[in-house]
Amino acid sequence: MGIELFSSKEVGEYTSKIFSGMRFEIEEFSDEKILNCDLEEWADYFSESYRIEPIVIYKDNITKNLEEQKVQVFNQWSQMYSDEPRYFTVDGYHIDFIIPFDGDSMLWRLKPSSFIFQDYLVEDIKEPTKDKCGELIFRLVYTASDLKNKGENINSFIEKQFDSVFKNYEQMISNVNSVVNAYNNEIRHKALELLNKRKSKALDFSAISKALMIPMKLSKDAPNIRPIELKRVERKPIAKPKERFRTPEYCISDEDYENIINIIHSQCSVMETAPEGFSLLEEEKLRDILISTLETHYVNNVSGETFRKNGKTDIQVRFENKAAFIAECKIWHGIKKFEDAIKQLFGYTTWKDTKVALIFFNKGNKNFNSILSSVDGWTKEKCKDQTRKNGNIWKCTFYREDTETDVKVTIAVYDISM
Repeated sequence: MGIELFSSKEVGEYTSKIFSGMRFEIEEFSDEKILNCDLEEWADYFSESYRIEPIVIYKDNITKNLEEQKVQVFNQWSQMYSDEPRYFTVDGYHIDFIIPFDGDSMLWRLKPSSFIFQDYLVEDIKEPTKDKCGELIFRLVYTASDLKNKGENINSFIEKQFDSVFKNYEQMISNVNSVVNAYNNEIRHKALELLNKRKSKALDFSAISKALMIPMKLSKDAPNIRPIELKRVERKPIAKPKERFRTPEYCISDEDYENIINIIHSQCSVMETAPEGFSLLEEEKLRDILISTLETHYVNNVSGETFRKNGKTDIQVRFENKAAFIAECKIWHGIKKFEDAIKQLFGYTTWKDTKVALIFFNKGNKNFNSILSSVDGWTKEKCKDQTRKNGNIWKCTFYREDTETDVKVTIAVYDISM
């Protein structure tokens, strides 16, 4: 029978349930915790923890699988003669389209507010894992004669029919994603509102508690009641509070850092979808493309081949009164060259540069998964901590002994091989 998509609860109910989980977690903060935490940092944490990953379909990576099966065909004579069977069975085939995707697989089942009425059936949904994309198995069934009649045009016929049927599936998941993206865009702001509300409640409670600290009434029947001797409080001269100066912010903000990483990721993802336009380019040309893209967002602040400390860095984005964002672009030539690139990057950075990036492009290795496995194993062994995102991006923390600082390093690997 397969699995019916877009038939469960409304996508708005799903986002509301996740938001309620965040609200409950914030409301459970103790007064001491909320009064002593950095609300901006917690807002960043909640916006990531309660983010919903929209569905991304990788149509360029769809594969097909052909198998024989018996097919039921409607018997038109059954409408005229009662002894005729309604269906009869003939030889045929089914073709499974294996469609890779990334994101929250639950979204396939949710009902968007804008709906195209038809049945949306698939054979199976395989959820994404830590190291592998998910798969949607979509099936088309044909009789043997249907395909034989197409001759040499079988493939184009099947592809055309798939595109015709699946376009509504794509539109439906796009409708779901639009609700999810609106939720993701608001989640940090809402988290900050809830945190401020919880802090305000804690402050109100603290103020009321102090105001209610009045003397306790003694019972009139208590023995040996005597007035309490009052002594005047000795008051010392009040000293003026010392001026407190805010510590200068030497590193770029997490928001700026993530924005740059997202800009680079968007451009590199475009390169992956059309590798024929980029696979022949050298390292410098690939770097220049990223610089041009960043310049559209950070006017007059982006530079390449910039002298810093012990060499020239590939990409630098300067910020007023802050350190620069530093990145290196490399072609993948094995794990040893990867380690050399890490050392090279740290050679360019100063103690202020605590948020940097390494961008690798695969051009010659046909087994891209082996590269991802190598990077994943290396980061797990060498990093203070690491988080893998989208399968090809690692958010790492390194401890630099020379500067005695933790450095955030984003490592991203993109496949532009032909």
